[in-house]
Amino acid sequence: PQPGGGPAPMPGAPRRPNRTWMVPVAAGLGVVMMAGTVWAATSVAQNVFVGAQPESVVPASSFAFAKLDLRPSGGRLAAYAQFVNRLPDSMREDIDPEADPAKELVDSYIDNADLKGVTYEEHFEPWMGKRFGAAVWIPDNEDAASSHAGEAVALAIEAEDEAAAEDSLTEIQGRLETEPAFDLRDGFVVLTENPTALTDLDSQISSGGTLEENDAYTQDMEAIGAENLASAWMDLEPLAFLGSEISGGTGSSGIDEYGGVRRPDPLESLGDYEDVSGRMALGLRIEPEYVELRGDVFDAGVDGTTFADYELSEPGLQVMGDLPDDTMAAVSGTGISEAVGQAYEDNPEDFAELEGMMSELGLTMPDGLTSLLGQSTALGITDLGGSVDQFFNGMSGMPSLQYRAEGADSGAVEDVLQRMWEGSYDAPPGVTSEGSATIATSGTTGTGRLGDDPVYQQTMAETGSAHMGMYLDLRPIAEGTDEDAPEQWGALGASVGFDDTTMTMHARWAPSGNG
Repeated sequence: PQPGGGPAPMPGAPRRPNRTWMVPVAAGLGVVMMAGTVWAATSVAQNVFVGAQPESVVPASSFAFAKLDLRPSGGRLAAYAQFVNRLPDSMREDIDPEADPAKELVDSYIDNADLKGVTYEEHFEPWMGKRFGAAVWIPDNEDAASSHAGEAVALAIEAEDEAAAEDSLTEIQGRLETEPAFDLRDGFVVLTENPTALTDLDSQISSGGTLEENDAYTQDMEAIGAENLASAWMDLEPLAFLGSEISGGTGSSGIDEYGGVRRPDPLESLGDYEDVSGRMALGLRIEPEYVELRGDVFDAGVDGTTFADYELSEPGLQVMGDLPDDTMAAVSGTGISEAVGQAYEDNPEDFAELEGMMSELGLTMPDGLTSLLGQSTALGITDLGGSVDQFFNGMSGMPSLQYRAEGADSGAVEDVLQRMWEGSYDAPPGVTSEGSATIATSGTTGTGRLGDDPVYQQTMAETGSAHMGMYLDLRPIAEGTDEDAPEQWGALGASVGFDDTTMTMHARWAPSGNG
């Protein structure tokens, strides 16, 4: 390992460089962030990072680290209380202010390990604090590995009573068929899956220091802001190298399992490349009016290509705000045709399927994309043509929608729509122009602007530097359920923006309950 800087570069077979990686990674991260935001909304807790932190007891060579702090402070507690007051009534009724979030984590572990006679109240609550961390690194000793992929894992749990912690964990250790190891240091219990891993952790710290002494880690975490409920940090080079093996392996990490369903892995495609670099930091925080997940990717590069190699357009999602005021769901992007066009010029064979689709529509790559998408594009659905289930099962009628594209060729858009609707019983969307914008509308849409909706404004605030975004109004969706107050569900939003060195992502849920 390199002292304080993570593991050495991974070997691999040479692969052809291109810029295609940026598109699926950005889209995939948006999906993961939205899932994380929903999770946060149903797992309300809070965090202030003061005093000793779990990164003080794990190696600087860690390539992945996550932490959770359930210790509130006065200021953050006030924000937490205000946010809870904005939750929908049906959700707020299920929140127990006296509940101990740590108990759920421990009870799950006890059940999975089948520890008869072990309880949270007797064996954990007397000593367990409110700070938790998990670190992953490449061990020098392969016997320290947690799975066939070769990674070692350590957990750090705050211990408020070290003597009680040692007694309880020693008792539990004797009940297990495996050989976990633990040590007490700096107010934390450090646990590994085997004694060799604990020895390797000590060796890594002795030679390279702790993660809190890793300059890249501290700078990246400062960039995403403090006072996060939960946070995570990753070095993309070793993570990309090991990602496909970890997700496809039989280890206990469950990296791609969420409720029994495989989660999308936006980093999986990076395993197709040889030279991956960069870092990612994530932070989840609760404000009085919303819960937000922020993620930054720093200095990312794939086979020598970085964000700086793209000619990025001016950011902004203003065209999304021009959609009808009854828009239920929307996606928007600026400079998409330019970014895809640059990637196409590098490796046109990677776009053979898209090129075939464009040919069927009478267009050629890459200019045809600009004709359709223009410089800025937004698509909004105002009515699903049936229930949510019917829509996603392909059983609904034709949805009502509007498509807006600044700088698109209205003639090309109209021709493509005529081709797509050829043979259909439904009339194709009507195409009009409004200044430099081409507008295609189908069905019934509102006459006001989506951007004037206060819920939209709260959800999509601070997207002036974004290049891609999505918006989902939960209120009309909740109307189709048994919710007594669907107007309280607010909306979900996400955005992704780029500059020469950084990709910044935001995902936000802004409920509109009694606040």
